[in-house]
Amino acid sequence: MKVLLSHTLFRGSEYHRITEPARAAGEADRDLTIEVNRGLTTRMTRLPGDEVQTVVDVDAQGADVVVMQLPKTEAMLQCLRLLQAQGVAVVVEMDDLLSAVPFGHRGHAALVRSGAADIARQCAREADFVTVSTPALLEEYGRHGRAAVVPNALPRRIVELPPAYERDPEVLTVGWTGSAVTHPYDLQVMESGLEQALERTRGRSRFAIFGQADQAQEWLRLTEAPVEMPFIQDVDGYLAALGERFDVGVAPLRIDRFNTSKSWLKVLEYSARGVFAVRSPSAEYERLGIGMRAKRPRDWAQMVGRALEDADHRREMAAANRERVLAGHLTEHTAELWAAAWRRARDNRSRADRIGA
Repeated sequence: MKVLLSHTLFRGSEYHRITEPARAAGEADRDLTIEVNRGLTTRMTRLPGDEVQTVVDVDAQGADVVVMQLPKTEAMLQCLRLLQAQGVAVVVEMDDLLSAVPFGHRGHAALVRSGAADIARQCAREADFVTVSTPALLEEYGRHGRAAVVPNALPRRIVELPPAYERDPEVLTVGWTGSAVTHPYDLQVMESGLEQALERTRGRSRFAIFGQADQAQEWLRLTEAPVEMPFIQDVDGYLAALGERFDVGVAPLRIDRFNTSKSWLKVLEYSARGVFAVRSPSAEYERLGIGMRAKRPRDWAQMVGRALEDADHRREMAAANRERVLAGHLTEHTAELWAAAWRRARDNRSRADRIGA
């Protein structure tokens, strides 16, 4: 069976939901022929009376199954229908609840108000199969029953890199990854808790943001500005650097529909690299069961503070969490789930074509 995976521009999503699944599934199942492309090759034309062009042909490149990542345009919906008309099965891959992007997020206008989230739901409704990263996303995109959760995982080569807890730096780094301007509500759930932990260990600790700090110092009431570490676009390079730069990783999330649907990836990454993790009690972080739960500012102060002050505790917990990742959260553990989803899509398309014949 040949599978063609079409990915978006977002490197993180491409890596975790397309490129690495393709590699792992291909290694696990030699009956699969897998290709990965950015987008699909199409032919478009302007039909009489139309103001915009319409997709009139899609090249499936001989694939039995085409995977479309985060389709959210009218053109992608047209592609889906044309592929199915050719007898090609279509899998829609979704790893965000687009309809719940919060107001104030820079993607809200494009995804919610423009109607892109509605088109994504329509693509999922018409797909032969849908893959998602969390049970909450299954409720949004897989109510028809042709869907499955394939959780995020990491390749063994990343988890087996030298872990953070083997280092013994003079100054410990508490870190967070991302752009503060797009996650202000998340960072602020810690309120003054992080500053309290840093104040107790002044001179022996620092806070760093692997990405863009923006107004983080003001939002977190920090005495000292965070160290800003430029983001690394190469995902393998980013994951390697995570364990080289952080000793304690924080994963605060405001509990809302968008965040409740998000994957456990940030805490998984911290734990895989031997970084002690403190995180919010979101549904997925709870399901993962890794990292220290912080519900209130005083929890952040206590748990981050203890990790900074008690080296044995920090190393013991970080090592245990890394072992849990090795035991159950590698891409080799999810490879068969991906392959099974693609096969179910092909079977569903064959059945639909027989009924329609």
